[in-house]
Amino acid sequence: MLRLRWIFLALILPSCVTSQPADKLSSVMNSEQQTSLLNADVILLGEQHDNPHHHALQREVLDLMGQRSELGSVVFEQVHWDQQGVLNALNNRSLGELAKDLNWASSGWPDYKFYEPLFMAATRYKAQLIAGNIAPDKSKVVYKEGYAAIFTPDEQKKLGLDQTFEPKAEAALEEEIFVGHCRLLPKDHVKTMIPVQRTRDAAMALAWSRLHKKGKTVFIVGSGHARKDFGIPWYLERLKPGIKVYSVGMNEKGAETDAGVYDKVITTEAAERDDPCAGLKEKFSKPAKN
Repeated sequence: MLRLRWIFLALILPSCVTSQPADKLSSVMNSEQQTSLLNADVILLGEQHDNPHHHALQREVLDLMGQRSELGSVVFEQVHWDQQGVLNALNNRSLGELAKDLNWASSGWPDYKFYEPLFMAATRYKAQLIAGNIAPDKSKVVYKEGYAAIFTPDEQKKLGLDQTFEPKAEAALEEEIFVGHCRLLPKDHVKTMIPVQRTRDAAMALAWSRLHKKGKTVFIVGSGHARKDFGIPWYLERLKPGIKVYSVGMNEKGAETDAGVYDKVITTEAAERDDPCAGLKEKFSKPAKN
């Protein structure tokens, strides 16, 4: 997952798979799958952050739910807790200033043009916009101090942060972190990154539980966060047992995806991009400083 690489740099500095280039939901989900998606209490739309096909599908889901008067809230991985006040004040008049108000240009996220239609749709349908993530600098603190840097003891217990995952899920999380860092991260360092990843997933679930009031929810997140074995759904189930979650993992042609950890996998054409591993390759090629 691309976002994992950015975290690392900050720290050290259903099962059916559909492949379509189209940006229409009807071309990648049959009517039964669309019904299951729309009947869920919470929908997670896992993306590759810079893929326009994924954002077009996300926008269509928001529009479908908004037109049905069911869109109660939208949780954005791309906005952190400290910026919730900006989202609370957002309206149609201030929407044009949102990128500036969120300091998007220096956030490390892909071009704001990918996300602007999603903020516009959420605002149009008067959904509660929720800042899901922790601030980037808090990742460093979690890395050093653990979960207590973000969560109270009671929150840690409610979120299940005192529990370990099933062995298969734990191994999958380690692999996600390793692959997300271009397979360059030393293996003995992978486990030390787990609390950071778990904190981010737990934080997004907790933000939802604090601020969601009515209707249904859509999470706009990276595909790794949408996984049901160790991602946000795992924490949602602990906060609200029995909640109906529908998880979509969106990937690109040529990428391997464990379809069993999503309700639906959609594979699209890849985005045009430079080598996302170039920065890490350069860093790891430099001799260590004494």
